[in-house]
Amino acid sequence: MEGSNILKFPGALFFFSAIYNIVRDGESRKNQLLHFIFLRIGDVPMKKAEAQGDYSLYLLGSRSLLLWSLPLLVCMLSLCWQKANASENITIALMYSVTGKAALPNDDLGKMVRLAIDDVNSRGGVLGRQLELVVFDTMSTPIGSAQAAQKAVTLGVSAVVGGIRSSHSLAMAPVLQKADIPMITPVSTNPQVTLVGDYIFRVCFLDHHQGRTMALFAREELGAQTTAVVTNIDEEYSIELGNYYRRSFEQAGGRVVAKLQYRADSTEFSTLLAELQQFDPDVVYLPGYSRDSGLFIKQARALGFSFTFLGGDAWEGITAYAEDAVDGSYLTVPWHPVVDQEMSRNLKERYFRLYGSTLDSFSSPLAYDAIMVLVEAMRMAGSTDGKRVRDALASIESYQGVTGEIGFDANGDPKGKQVIIIEFEDTRPTIVKILRS
Repeated sequence: MEGSNILKFPGALFFFSAIYNIVRDGESRKNQLLHFIFLRIGDVPMKKAEAQGDYSLYLLGSRSLLLWSLPLLVCMLSLCWQKANASENITIALMYSVTGKAALPNDDLGKMVRLAIDDVNSRGGVLGRQLELVVFDTMSTPIGSAQAAQKAVTLGVSAVVGGIRSSHSLAMAPVLQKADIPMITPVSTNPQVTLVGDYIFRVCFLDHHQGRTMALFAREELGAQTTAVVTNIDEEYSIELGNYYRRSFEQAGGRVVAKLQYRADSTEFSTLLAELQQFDPDVVYLPGYSRDSGLFIKQARALGFSFTFLGGDAWEGITAYAEDAVDGSYLTVPWHPVVDQEMSRNLKERYFRLYGSTLDSFSSPLAYDAIMVLVEAMRMAGSTDGKRVRDALASIESYQGVTGEIGFDANGDPKGKQVIIIEFEDTRPTIVKILRS
């Protein structure tokens, strides 16, 4: 065949033009390329021309043309796929309560995740791709959380940040573990969460750390000899944290004089408070969430009871319910806005610029760290493949986050997280002590 025959062949020009357009347009033309290959190039049987001439060339029947073009075709197909994949966003799911009783305290966590996504994308994304956030509402229930996890699996997300309440994380973790999707909870402190499987991680301290820390503080700093523990029996977080505190208080030589319980939907506590008064404890440990704990404390003060209340990290936003009745109470938190570190200062400035309000949350920066440590794992893995990202997460030993250094142990829990004890004074949280778990 003469070299000029290819140039004479109108079909060849059409063929390479079509390939060029497909590569240029990426994903939208990928299926068209496959269709073109099999219908055009795959049409090997040819009508023989009655005479040697341009007609046989026009019919795309030349085997030499097919063999000549295959290497170029493979190359262009590869480029097409690379371009299409590079243009796809990396989908990250945020699972938290948008509706229901747990929604209000979660607002700052959602804002912090969006801030982290914006920060990553403004710096070019990860692996040359942008992050895309998809929010699933857990509806403030374990059942809703499991359903949200299944939706994320169906969508094919690369990773999940959430849940928030421990009971919600315990419901979604088995679903995501089975699907090989990495999950990082920013604030679920129940030790059982990460024991579900090796795809489950957290960036917060654990309940046995904060329970022990508060128990020792009550004994050594407050001089408490006796304590009562009042738990929400519908929440795993409250039950387990109460148990860790109680055992640590007894091991430190104190005496637990009462173990009382209430239901999650309770709003009236006068009967329980009257029972509590009979024991006259030095301190009362109240490992509930902000709504029930806040209402409990406010009603106690209204009845004239002067108990010193102690709580955990789930008291986030408690002043909305307790108001100034919370003054004189203590709690354990993972972070405080007044911590004078460069990363914390930068985060507070960006938060104010984006949302126009001051960052005063104790736990929402953990959501920022959850996104950032996940992005770091994707960079280390060079992939968004679930197993490779999981392996990279497990190998992280020292990542500097806003809430401190993050490195994971064999269970996917962070090592050596700080625990901050704060006291409310004039409804403002003041740092009393910073300890390492």
